[in-house]
Amino acid sequence: MFDAFAWDEWSETITQFWTFSGQDGTSAGTVILTILGFAVMLISFFGFVILEEGKLARQAEKLRSTGALDRPPAA
Repeated sequence: MFDAFAWDEWSETITQFWTFSGQDGTSAGTVILTILGFAVMLISFFGFVILEEGKLARQAEKLRSTGALDRPPAA
């Protein structure tokens, strides 16, 4: 079997490097990925809502143009 691990042992220095950890042992990498994931989730959610609202508006306009829906009174 091919051993691709570049170090002889798994030390704290390696662990801190791969987890973006600081000297006090807190894992900033986990915090960064959580914040990025949350931001992507919010952006995706708002994008989905905007997309679906556009689809509904276009469908309503098609139905109104055929007379299937009564137009609301002008305000």
